[in-house]
Amino acid sequence: MPQQVVQPGSLYGVPGITQRFEQPETTIADVVNLSVANNVNWNTVQNFQQTDVVHWWELDSEWLNTYVVKTGKTVTLSPYAPYNLLQNTSIQMQGQYKPIDVQSGVDLAIFQSYRPMRGSAQMAFQPNLGANPAATFANAAFPQANISATPSMTKTSTTTPVHVYYELPASLWFDQYWDLAENGEVLAPPIATYVSPQYMAGGQRTVRFRTQFAAYNASNFDNGPLGSGVTGNTFTTTGTHTGTLRRVGVYAQTDPRTMPPVFNWQYQRHSFQYPVAGKTKITIPITDYGQILSVWVRFVDPTANGPVTVTSGVNKAQLLYGSNLARFDDSGSAVTGASAKAMQKRFLDQHGFLPPVGTFIWDMALTDTGGYITNAKAINTLTNANVNAYFEFNSALSATAYAVVGIESLVYVAIQ
Repeated sequence: MPQQVVQPGSLYGVPGITQRFEQPETTIADVVNLSVANNVNWNTVQNFQQTDVVHWWELDSEWLNTYVVKTGKTVTLSPYAPYNLLQNTSIQMQGQYKPIDVQSGVDLAIFQSYRPMRGSAQMAFQPNLGANPAATFANAAFPQANISATPSMTKTSTTTPVHVYYELPASLWFDQYWDLAENGEVLAPPIATYVSPQYMAGGQRTVRFRTQFAAYNASNFDNGPLGSGVTGNTFTTTGTHTGTLRRVGVYAQTDPRTMPPVFNWQYQRHSFQYPVAGKTKITIPITDYGQILSVWVRFVDPTANGPVTVTSGVNKAQLLYGSNLARFDDSGSAVTGASAKAMQKRFLDQHGFLPPVGTFIWDMALTDTGGYITNAKAINTLTNANVNAYFEFNSALSATAYAVVGIESLVYVAIQ
């Protein structure tokens, strides 16, 4: 009788075999002085450790926003504060796609709100970013309760640091993961697993965390937490940021059966800016390649000094693929704003809280029943071309308006 072969990864998660860890990374309590006029690169953050297997990293962020305002000047807190203190944030991973590549810390916060790394998939901001999910985010000017609310909140200098945890995932847990070939062919029955954890020691891979801290005199409310209505040199002194990075994963072992399996797919969170100024009809191409798990779009209007009021302004919101097949058709031509309400209703049913002000979110990874994570309903751009988000507004957007688009996906990477 032939001996049964135990497959690689088959013993991962078994008690007494899988050795987990949560520990500091290479950068601990690193202090960066912020600037009045310019974004500041975090140049003193160290490359990540080249050991073991990592599921995700965390940034423990403390912003000491002590500042002095010039006589006659006033400061209004951005509705995106404190999250957008971080700008242009990425993890650059040698031999891989960037698992994190976003325009702003607020984009990290939006992803994190509906796709936390711990606990239930429906968990909202209360356990993740320190706010009451029935009311607001950490900033009362960034409401969840009404997508069309007008943000307004004034903040003064304080010696109490603003504390936020940002999650930086390198993989995602799937309750039901279908392993696919690059051409979309199903390779195996569905399993519960992480996709795909990062083996840090492989080839001594260099991994860098990159971010910028916003200037105090930000050009608009999206570009910094104190950029709402700021003109000229408002500040004379600024505060500091103290950052500590942590890692969560498992210790590497020599027995491949005890290690988490690796697939030809890598988890990614990506955001990019798209021009929509002066338009009433907007087609935003989704050019990321792979399995699209979720898409969100936040509309920004620097002229109005806040997110675009989308509940009353959007008549049609669609996520299309192929020959204009509608994955989601949230249209409301008969009732102004019905598109936003349809999207809100679906998202509220899935996650138990509303999207933030000015934001549409379509989540294809969370099931309608059971609330578990799967890639079974993802749009695969490798087999379905022409993926677009389409919007119709009842009046033209301002000359300065733009959209920021977030894509959560699995991208194909050949196992090396």
